[in-house]
Amino acid sequence: MEAQSMTQAAIVGNSDVSRRSLLLGMAAASSSAAVAVVPTPARAASDSAATPVGENPELVAAYDRFKGAWAELKTAKANLDWLADEWRHRWPLAPEEILLNANAQNDFHVPSGAETDIVGRRLLRDTSTLTKRLSRDFRGKERQTCFTLRTSEKAREMRDRWERTVPKGRTEKSLARNRAFREEAIRECTRELALAEQYEAETARLRAESGVAMVLQRVKDADRKLNATAAEVSFLPALTLEGVGMKATAASIGAHDLIKLVVLEDKSPLGQIARLVGSVLQVTRGQA
Repeated sequence: MEAQSMTQAAIVGNSDVSRRSLLLGMAAASSSAAVAVVPTPARAASDSAATPVGENPELVAAYDRFKGAWAELKTAKANLDWLADEWRHRWPLAPEEILLNANAQNDFHVPSGAETDIVGRRLLRDTSTLTKRLSRDFRGKERQTCFTLRTSEKAREMRDRWERTVPKGRTEKSLARNRAFREEAIRECTRELALAEQYEAETARLRAESGVAMVLQRVKDADRKLNATAAEVSFLPALTLEGVGMKATAASIGAHDLIKLVVLEDKSPLGQIARLVGSVLQVTRGQA
């Protein structure tokens, strides 16, 4: 069972090798390399013109830099998605013995320690096969779920704690029972430690082989660049409706993750700002 859970696919064809080689080459490329052409944010009403009539030229230049940063981020994320798909069938599932709590895909349930794929995204398992761990009712309601994992660090801590424990008992029988329970707990922790170490070593090897760290870094760098250019656009004054549209577009994309958290009914200042940005975009793009 351990061997089955540690590897989902053992045979990789020559085409897979060549594709991985291509991805590693992409990941190792200099950050100054040319970025592939991808769709860019709308300029509200002036994409066809080099500079909108009467608009602040500094704003136009800053917005162009923002569009370039947005294109870089889209390319970096596309490469990350491609890598995740490329390595999906070689990525092992954690052994069932080190699975802990279910529903770890919910951020409010557990902030960290969840089972993930090669790029760090929460990994959802088919619950129908986990008959020993999950109840029939849970499997009927939840077709997929993500688990937290017992790491080698935690397994080692538990084993050490049990080894330090001194069994006690009021009678020889109860003392013998508690000693036996302690020994079994130590053996179980030792098994889990070995499985966790094996799983962590295999996933670390695959991450190193795939070059995912470099791809993830390119996404982080591109995201920081996008935020910096969006902030630059926000500081420059707009002189026309087209310029206002540029600023609204930069705000909507640069603060996209934050705006997603704001529901339409949110009456806080953040909700008001999010709705204002949406209204500006509707008006400026309607004037195009």
